[in-house]
Amino acid sequence: MTGASDRIDLMRHLLRLKTTPRTGWLDRGVPPGETESIADHILMTTLIGWITADDGLDRDRVLKLTLVHDLAEAITGDPPPYDRADVPPASDVGAVRDFFSQRHVRAAEDKIAKDEQERTMMREMTDLMPEAVADEIAGLWAEYEAQETPEARFAKDLDRFEAFSQARAYQARYPDLPLGGFTHMALDELEHPTLIALRDAILAEEVSGP
Repeated sequence: MTGASDRIDLMRHLLRLKTTPRTGWLDRGVPPGETESIADHILMTTLIGWITADDGLDRDRVLKLTLVHDLAEAITGDPPPYDRADVPPASDVGAVRDFFSQRHVRAAEDKIAKDEQERTMMREMTDLMPEAVADEIAGLWAEYEAQETPEARFAKDLDRFEAFSQARAYQARYPDLPLGGFTHMALDELEHPTLIALRDAILAEEVSGP
């Protein structure tokens, strides 16, 4: 049974979501004051899901999945799939662009370590929650990680689509930043027809102009 002190500790963890930036944007040169936080990402992913989930999906479950999918990052931060020490200095624009033109995939050993760390952090946070809520959130997070239900796969697609749409917004403001990899990711990895159609509409509008 949890008490007030546990709830306070939990809130302190969750508040970090609002102030922890998404690392990939910083590494690509987005100004710190404009960098999307983890909480920004969670909110937009959830809102897009609310609007786009079709009748073949349990919309309420999709919303819960998107709300919990990055909760562990309240403690772990947002570790990228590359070693940040390998990112060239910002002064070497060509090298930075070349580095981020690659699709970085987390090494198998690193992924295992990251997954275990996130499971540990989720247990740390759910231990601070009332039991019924903790069980539901832990179950939803595990469902998202397993990617075995249509809702979990759609939530993952929403995660990708939000990153793509945020990248396009940054690219419009900062055309020289190396953000094209997010478009390639969206072209290669999005699976849900509704999000694919939205992706294509965004790209077509950019080509044709206002």
